[in-house]
Amino acid sequence: MRRDDEARGGSGTRGTGPGASLQDATDRVVRRFRWYLAFAFAYAWIPVMYAAFVRDRGFSGEQYGRLWAVYYVAMVVAEIPWGWIADRFGHRHLLVVGPFWLAGSFLVLGHSRDFSWCAAAMAATGAGHAMISGADSAYLYDTLAGGGRRADALQQETVAHRWRLFGVSIVDVAGGFVAVALGTTASFDLSAAIMLVAGCIALTLPVPRPVPGAGPKAPPTLAGARAAFSLPGVVWVFAWYMAVFVLLRVGFQLYQPTLFREGLEDLRLHGVLLGLLNLVAALAAYLVMRVYGGLRERGTAAFVLALLASSFIGLGLFDHGRGGVLAFVVIAGLCSLQQVSFAFLQPIGRTALNRRIPSTERASMLSAQSVAARLGFSLVLAVAPWDVAFGSGMDRAYAWLAGLAGVALLALWVSHPSRRGVLHDDA
Repeated sequence: MRRDDEARGGSGTRGTGPGASLQDATDRVVRRFRWYLAFAFAYAWIPVMYAAFVRDRGFSGEQYGRLWAVYYVAMVVAEIPWGWIADRFGHRHLLVVGPFWLAGSFLVLGHSRDFSWCAAAMAATGAGHAMISGADSAYLYDTLAGGGRRADALQQETVAHRWRLFGVSIVDVAGGFVAVALGTTASFDLSAAIMLVAGCIALTLPVPRPVPGAGPKAPPTLAGARAAFSLPGVVWVFAWYMAVFVLLRVGFQLYQPTLFREGLEDLRLHGVLLGLLNLVAALAAYLVMRVYGGLRERGTAAFVLALLASSFIGLGLFDHGRGGVLAFVVIAGLCSLQQVSFAFLQPIGRTALNRRIPSTERASMLSAQSVAARLGFSLVLAVAPWDVAFGSGMDRAYAWLAGLAGVALLALWVSHPSRRGVLHDDA
């Protein structure tokens, strides 16, 4: 299959005339946008974040948790205003500004040793990440809609997510090796450089074409947001996305402490593990369409939560403690189940919402979806005993996560809306 076929949703045929020209133009924008995603979400300091803050700076587990709480609270505060600005003035503006903002934030975060400065830099990082959260998916959807390609939304969201994960995978490995060779601060510097590349790519992205046959786009309103929440299935989609997001994020925070617990302290291994896990997620993204086609929305949602529960049960039971290849392979295998779930989160959660929401509210509602999820995780970060979870209570933490995944699976299975969500003509 030719590379262009994937951008067109897998069709191997090409027409002629104005329609074909529009399709070609849309394909070019989609391909360029994928490169943007490959850079804009690739943070080389993530694989070494626990070592950078706890080992190198001497912060406690509680302080480490508070840093991430600040990050997510900042995202919660900033995401709705950014989403409104994106809907009102266009998504492209935030896609351009976000990476440059993040580059500056990473430099301050990497070179700060004082907890207060690190907290301020984490807040700036959260606000910068919020700029591109939601706006990226809305930009892709509106680009496809403007090219008459709305039917390709799920597939193209899946492909875009795969590109994002491939980029993250490569940079994760690089971050671990750079940290060992030059120190963890250098991983933050590398991240800043990558953000500058992403910002330059964003400058080349065009404004999406108007949807054929659609009238002028009205500005988003609070009444429109309330109406969007009342559409069939919207609350259910929010609840599923929030549950999966929180479980994934808590599990992710335990990755590096689990490696240290098992005697795997080489940061190169941390980078390789996270790189492998994101590669697994990128490859698992190829399964999204097939699984969704067989299980549909309700079954796919349950499948994702079942994978998370299985991973947490395995990690809670495994306590090797002597390092070596066995420990690395087992941890990588069990964490891979979480990454498969992650491969489904964005394509399913965002496309399910996009299909139910009119375009005037789309970026705002996508941002609201992220806000709900991040607010939930912020609450966990604020109340969880991280010093215990990162130490002697790690097994209990995994048991709690497995139980919560099971409860969420049951609750969302029985509460799934009986009717499909509404597809809007202007979506």
